[in-house]
Amino acid sequence: MHFLLAVLIVSAATIAAAQESNREKKAPPASPAASAAPSPEARRGIRPGDVQKVFIVNHVAINDLVRVLHVFPAELSGMERDNRRVLSVSAAPAVVAAIEETIKRLDVPPPPIKSVEIAAYLLECSTSGEVGTLPQDLQSVLVQLKKTFNYSGCGLARTLLARGSDGSRFAAEFNERTAGKYELTGRVEVDSSEPPTVRLRGTDLLTWSDSTRSRLSGDIEVRGGQKVVLGRLGVTESGKDQIVVLTAKVAP
Repeated sequence: MHFLLAVLIVSAATIAAAQESNREKKAPPASPAASAAPSPEARRGIRPGDVQKVFIVNHVAINDLVRVLHVFPAELSGMERDNRRVLSVSAAPAVVAAIEETIKRLDVPPPPIKSVEIAAYLLECSTSGEVGTLPQDLQSVLVQLKKTFNYSGCGLARTLLARGSDGSRFAAEFNERTAGKYELTGRVEVDSSEPPTVRLRGTDLLTWSDSTRSRLSGDIEVRGGQKVVLGRLGVTESGKDQIVVLTAKVAP
């Protein structure tokens, strides 16, 4: 390994020396005033045979675009003012055509922000007695809860609805004198899988009344609008368990 590294280093040095020698042979004698090397930041300047073209840029910052386009042998000049972005290019015709194609690829609108619908279902479950009924779309959750906690059944007590967008926070509230107050908060993240996966970060459900106070928190991952059990929030005055089920789906 050390031998190979040494060979590479020697080869690189040999190539560099040969290139330097060729440059010295080809370069005409320079006067003392012109002997200083140009700065790396020196502009290319307009040359014979160049064509000029002006581009209107709609979505990309001019400074960012110019940094990318500096790989081309071209004279670039940008202006950004009053939401108007303009880029002027001077280069050989083939280079201008390549720059135009690059701008078309880069200057595109950002993807639309994905809106997410979030629902928190508060179920009251019991191992015996009447507990009410559940909507059809929650029947699969009922089967799971019966297997896990040996419940005889569950009923839907209330539903909290919220809406958020990718990267934003969401909040929902339910307030009823006899049932107490419920607050649901969290943050939405959406990935680009198919179907989309929604992650509810820092999900926090808080409920309180005159005599009780309960809290349930966690991170939830929901794929394709599936129902996910967040956990057991507490026990009602009648002895039923309060189970929280969350779902989230990307709005069409």
